Amino acid sequence: MTAAHRAPLHVVPDNDTDRAAAEDFELSAEPSGETIAARWEPENQLLGALLWMPYTRARTFCDLIPDIAIWRPMNRWVYEIIRRVTDARRDPDPVTVLAYGRQHAATQSLDPTRPPTAGQHHRLALHLADLYTHTVSAAAAANHARDVLDEAYRRAVREHGIRMQQMADSGADRADLTTHISTARDDLAELWRRAEAAAQPGWDQP
Repeated sequence: MTAAHRAPLHVVPDNDTDRAAAEDFELSAEPSGETIAARWEPENQLLGALLWMPYTRARTFCDLIPDIAIWRPMNRWVYEIIRRVTDARRDPDPVTVLAYGRQHAATQSLDPTRPPTAGQHHRLALHLADLYTHTVSAAAAANHARDVLDEAYRRAVREHGIRMQQMADSGADRADLTTHISTARDDLAELWRRAEAAAQPGWDQP
């Protein structure tokens, strides 16, 4: 049974038009065209699938996939909350995730210790509804996880490469360059291990 066959999540519109609340949310909304295209990307499909799972299965994904593997800021926030929910042994359905999101800001926010504003929380509700209602099939979550980790590995290679080039061009000494190379190697080895695990059949069964 696919997720598309289940009743969609309905979000009651928020009448709060506080511009300041919206503007202080640094996890900015993406252009509508990009948002529509992103719905079908592995990252969005993975998070949508997690919202349909019991916590026992969702925890298996959270154990394998680190937060840094989730690239889009709003998705990262959702994933961080899903991790909190599953750690509490609760199913990460949209209502529960949204309730936890009222108290837990994104780690990428300007002040992660401050609870989200009403505007931020409303945007979280809209994003959860979008993820939940556009999930093609929760059964494909393992494939999406593999794709997310593969992309995270490529992104890490690119980011470390850029950083090392910047350090070399700015005259960093050999010790600092070597330290960064060692750090990059460790980071990539960890992502490689996780991606290899995600390629094994049946890894996602709790």
